[in-house]
Amino acid sequence: MAEVQQKESGGKKKGAQKKMTIRVDFTPMVDMNMLLITFFMLCTTMIKSQTLNIALPSNEKVQNEENMSQASADDAITIIIDAKRKAGSFIPDTVNGRVVNEIYYYDGKPCNGEAIPTAENNNLKKADFVGAKDESKDIRRIIQDRNKDVWKKIELLKKDFRDGKITQEQFDVKAKEVRKDETLKKPVIIIKSTPEASYGALVEMLDEMQINSVSKYQIDNMSRMDSTMLIEFQNRNR
Repeated sequence: MAEVQQKESGGKKKGAQKKMTIRVDFTPMVDMNMLLITFFMLCTTMIKSQTLNIALPSNEKVQNEENMSQASADDAITIIIDAKRKAGSFIPDTVNGRVVNEIYYYDGKPCNGEAIPTAENNNLKKADFVGAKDESKDIRRIIQDRNKDVWKKIELLKKDFRDGKITQEQFDVKAKEVRKDETLKKPVIIIKSTPEASYGALVEMLDEMQINSVSKYQIDNMSRMDSTMLIEFQNRNR
């Protein structure tokens, strides 16, 4: 509230103006500000944390837990994410404090079913991240090639959507039906990561599953055979 105080001069001269001082009390304003802050805190919608949605298969009907991570050798593709090593050692290489990641993959069974990896039976291959100059080593191209039956149909649906022939809702429904079509040949991708690889590379690989319309994939732990294959490959290609 405001208060006006009138101040008279000591000598009352004729025609002298009376001086006034204005005092504003801001105490009620502080209370009002606190009420407004409380109101906005209670009524404002906070920013929700964004999480990565991963569609995982249900294991309710699985009786043998040992078979949960197994797939047909013709359909299985294992992708291994590792850190690049410094020359002559197994210490991870870094650039500006960040780990340099590398990608490896193999089709079917490790070492084609043999027990010990050698230069002849080690079917591990090295790939590159998206944008590689050699398209045959681009991990996205490799995934698309294994999932080409689904990929071609999804691309046709995308073209119809761009041309305005179908709506977004129709596209989502049809694309879901294509991904669930068991008559199409689809890969089962198993993603593995070494302890030295960065978490960002794993998330990037999960994004590739969504981009390339892969319906069957999972994250699994490195097995002893995977580690042995990786070490044999790196030693041979130093």
